[in-house]
Amino acid sequence: MAVSFGQGFFPDWYFLFIALGYGLLLPVLAVLHVRHAAVRQSGAVLGTSAGTAAITVGLAASANMELVVAALLVRGIWWWTIGKMWAETAVVPRWLGLPTMAIGAVSIVAAVISAPLAMSAATLWTVERLILGIWSLALAFALLRTRELSAR
Repeated sequence: MAVSFGQGFFPDWYFLFIALGYGLLLPVLAVLHVRHAAVRQSGAVLGTSAGTAAITVGLAASANMELVVAALLVRGIWWWTIGKMWAETAVVPRWLGLPTMAIGAVSIVAAVISAPLAMSAATLWTVERLILGIWSLALAFALLRTRELSAR
């Protein structure tokens, strides 16, 4: 019995779930773009383009570990950009802005120091996707909460 579900175990299912997960981020980017554009056009463009790049490079890095550093860097830029916008404008609840910026900074630092410190790309990538999943749930909660408040 396998205790893990990774790239080497059931590879067809692994990539199906990866593709579904990243694909489900596209509607989130569309919703965020509309919210961001209402308060800051430059941030909306950067946030959407960095988010699209994060999805694209993230999918590629899931198949090729040599792209993990690039994926971490792009994801860090995305998180930093939208987190900064949220903290400054409250387009999404501010309580999610600062942690998103912090995750972005950690992601960028991990990308920069991973090679000099000989950090394992597989370990970094596993941790990063776990953080992405938790962050996505927090974002879903925040978006649901703002929708409920605006419906009242």
